[in-house]
Amino acid sequence: MPKLIVSNQRTDEMIGDLATLTPDYRRYVAGQAQRMIWLAEPGDVLVLPVEPDPEFLRYVAQMKGIDPSEWTVVVPPVGSLGTDVLSRDRLLDEKFVSRLRKSVANRGVRTILPFHFDGVSVKLGRALGLDRDTAGFAFAAQGGTTLLNSKATFRALAVGHGVGIPYGTVTDNCEDAEEFLREAWDAGQPCIVKQDFHVGGIGNEIISPVPGVRPIGAVGTEVITESAELAAHLQSRWPQYSGNGRSRVVIEHYTPEAPAIYAELLIADDGVHLVGHGEMRMKPVINGLIVPAPSQRLADFATFLSDSRRLCDTLRTMGYRGSISVDAFVTPEEKILINEVNGRVVGSAHIHRIGKDLLGDGCPADRVVIERRRAFFPDFRTTLDKLSAASLAYDRTTRTGVVVTVHDNGRTGGHGGYCLIATDAAAARAVEDEMDSLFGSADD
Repeated sequence: MPKLIVSNQRTDEMIGDLATLTPDYRRYVAGQAQRMIWLAEPGDVLVLPVEPDPEFLRYVAQMKGIDPSEWTVVVPPVGSLGTDVLSRDRLLDEKFVSRLRKSVANRGVRTILPFHFDGVSVKLGRALGLDRDTAGFAFAAQGGTTLLNSKATFRALAVGHGVGIPYGTVTDNCEDAEEFLREAWDAGQPCIVKQDFHVGGIGNEIISPVPGVRPIGAVGTEVITESAELAAHLQSRWPQYSGNGRSRVVIEHYTPEAPAIYAELLIADDGVHLVGHGEMRMKPVINGLIVPAPSQRLADFATFLSDSRRLCDTLRTMGYRGSISVDAFVTPEEKILINEVNGRVVGSAHIHRIGKDLLGDGCPADRVVIERRRAFFPDFRTTLDKLSAASLAYDRTTRTGVVVTVHDNGRTGGHGGYCLIATDAAAARAVEDEMDSLFGSADD
């Protein structure tokens, strides 16, 4: 059944206020919006913030074995935040909705698939008559998706299921937060402070009584060595942590250098299905994936997958339908603690779809998939020519090589993306080194 894909990679409900995003991060978001093209099928209509390079569209279609003429790509007019994000005023612009209604009717579209099923997506879906056939629409329309993406709600859900999570607390009171942090500070224990709604680690900060703690999964580390500094720091940062008092704050004991992993599942009418799993590459916030998760060898991994399914079974009973990412980390004792659930299309969806299209269902035991974000590419034709000349382009015969997942049209540089498929981790690292030599690295 044809669908309307809305690549609203960031929304006010996800992060609190789109206007707080820096111009550079908005450009990154515009590039990442292209990931949803990989989910498109014949007859689909795609809403993107920026017009993609036609050659890139043809490339994606070729990789998927689809005629690109079977897609319709639409871009709304410029909004108050420019062209890089699908803000409310862009998506609900009356003339745009009227134009989109015609595209939807011409393609016979009956369902809507936004990246994040927020209130704006609900209004758009209703305006286009897509609410009747979209699974889980009623749940989203009552704010259910926002509930799922709350880090505070997750902790209550996880504890209720007896799932292992980091030691922590949820509070809307600055004094209570100080009490929890002071107890950890006295014991020499770093903590991570999380905004209730944010993505990719952008809303997280580490508070540590000792130096040298890298902020993996957070934007930075605040080292506090004097007791009096703790209260002053909290008072100054509490408006940011709490969204000016609108949201609760999550505080957890932080395990330095712990690998971050995830399981992606699909919650459907007929049950819960495992899509795949992997490890998140944090530099310090997410910059790609390793699929499958190297930690699948651990004895606790089966429990992690089982707990993920149990959580999703409850979310299915509540009425949620769609993708879910269950995030966790691995302790030095090789225990896996779940620390977040994200109810949206999630950033791994395009990688697992590419894997399915090129390698078949599941996570093949004979292949490793590495994703890199924030890659530097020239114009798309030059990018493909350089990949081919270096024998790095994906080869369907060997089932190895590089797939360009995001191309930012060379508008800004550094916001492209790719995934590489290799026979093992060592081969993958070698190809990634070649890519850095060929195109440069964000670490340069």
